[in-house]
Amino acid sequence: MMKQFFALLITFLCSLTAFAQNEQDFASRYMTLYGKGTSMECTTVSPLMLEKMMQLPDVEGNNQTRAILSQLKSIRMAHNTDSRETNLLYSKALKLAQRNSARYKVYAQRASKRLYVRRRGRYIVEMVLFMKYDHHFQLINLTGNMTEDFLNQLLKA
Repeated sequence: MMKQFFALLITFLCSLTAFAQNEQDFASRYMTLYGKGTSMECTTVSPLMLEKMMQLPDVEGNNQTRAILSQLKSIRMAHNTDSRETNLLYSKALKLAQRNSARYKVYAQRASKRLYVRRRGRYIVEMVLFMKYDHHFQLINLTGNMTEDFLNQLLKA
């Protein structure tokens, strides 16, 4: 009986871990839903690239930059090139965030800029900024284990 319980528990934890690894961040979900047939372009800075950035001479000697980069897992940046799509693309991002309000909480908003965060415990595991800037839609998505201090440092920059 106890062995069956542990086997069931292990199976559940393994499937939960697999699910979490396949979890999409906001930018990848947005691109899947709305990127096709638009002028949207998305660039990803992977964990491997972030690790290589940490080894650069300019970063190795800068404790503040090192502390910031060490909290990140990935960075995704998406934007459109056709300004006629900007309002629609922005509107779709806003609706996606609102549909997922249990996951993404508004942290700050101003005119046509929105910053959402997703928390797990005391860490911010995802930060999503989207805005209309210079007649284009821009989306920046950070994932990692970020602290409130990290967020404050970014907002000061």
